[in-house]
Amino acid sequence: ASSTRTSCACPIRDCCLPQVLEFRAFHLTAGGLTRLTGQLPELSSLSCHGLDTCLDVATASCFAACPSLRELHLGMDYELPEGAMQQLRDVAGDVSMRFRWTDKLTGLLRTARFYLHARLVRLDLGCVRLARDPSTVLMEPLASLTALSDLRMSVYSNGDATLTLQLSELRALSNLQVLHLTKQHAYFPEQRRMAESSIAVPLSADVAAGLAAGCRKLSALRLCLGGSDVTAEGLAGLSQFGSLRSLSVNAEPFRSPPQPVALNLLHLPKGLTELDLRNIDITTPPAALLAAAAAAPGRRADAGSIIVTDSGCAAAEQQPSGLAFAADAGSCSAAVEDVHADQTMQQPAVGTLPLPRAQDEAAAVLGQLACLKLESCRLRSRQLEALTMALPSLQQLKLCHVSGLCDEGVVALSRLTGLVELSVVAPHNKALTQRSLAALAPLRGLR
Repeated sequence: ASSTRTSCACPIRDCCLPQVLEFRAFHLTAGGLTRLTGQLPELSSLSCHGLDTCLDVATASCFAACPSLRELHLGMDYELPEGAMQQLRDVAGDVSMRFRWTDKLTGLLRTARFYLHARLVRLDLGCVRLARDPSTVLMEPLASLTALSDLRMSVYSNGDATLTLQLSELRALSNLQVLHLTKQHAYFPEQRRMAESSIAVPLSADVAAGLAAGCRKLSALRLCLGGSDVTAEGLAGLSQFGSLRSLSVNAEPFRSPPQPVALNLLHLPKGLTELDLRNIDITTPPAALLAAAAAAPGRRADAGSIIVTDSGCAAAEQQPSGLAFAADAGSCSAAVEDVHADQTMQQPAVGTLPLPRAQDEAAAVLGQLACLKLESCRLRSRQLEALTMALPSLQQLKLCHVSGLCDEGVVALSRLTGLVELSVVAPHNKALTQRSLAALAPLRGLR
């Protein structure tokens, strides 16, 4: 197919007939599409991206003429007219739609609900400007598309009044597996400046509980919100997602001075394999991370022995750096002065999570993590040293502009012998020197 129209330069029937076809086209015509699909009787998946014009009724009807089509993916700049949406109702398989932006949001979701409520499985709304109550124009229509398994959108508002978008209103989407939501900056013409959108997307404990109760199949969640939207209780509430495997949270500091949101890593969902955090203050006590390391099933035999006693003392034996941490400041004489100096991180008594239950639950949270990305987060050196012992499955690690990173923390990364990708970005951090690079020599699996 050419880059502008679906016309064939050579007969496809002379080649091996494909079952999956993906191409970019600025414009589709009914004649070109009919000729293309007519020569592919076994076509099961068709993807058309880059369309800068709306599909007309005649062109949309050609998709329904493919008897073996099971997946149809359309990427467009503009919303479909109602007549074209009606023709897509006759497509034999599932339908996916991706838009660059959506101006006529209400009409699009209304026609999609009427014609494709049982067929539309993936929807990317692109950039959405909200000028009225999000519940009426966005969330309620979306909640009626019960076949959705993948939903993505970026929202913004530049009105005078602050709107509120409640994520828990999506709890009716019981088939949802992927949810991406981004809160964008907005341009305010009267002030002639870019600033935080006049829309609130609160991530509270109640919102997390409501969304988790309805979307039990959710496996990938990506939230890029404002620092004022995200609460520590809301982050802890994400642990209620039982099927979540990929989690990305960005608490963007739109306002100055930034107020980092606190997070205990052990309050995250169990079984995560990918974790991406930005602008988060990690408050997990080193003793709790060592407890996770002690219970990790994949811990290497050469990593030394870790002892967590009933008296609340966690210690590491035969460690190159001689790590030793106390779960209770009064129960062990361990060197944790740098942790106690920061009052945002408290050492909890072991009684809050009795041993060995504490070890098992901590290992369930971190033991399967294969990819960890931290950007503009606060992570103390002692935490990082203990964290490296609690991640037996880690393969990818990115530390970008992490506050508190120093040579001792980088040296501790040498324990992560399973790493294949490592990125440390700290251009203005004077606590990092060249001598820490030599300690990374054991990481021979890096690509």
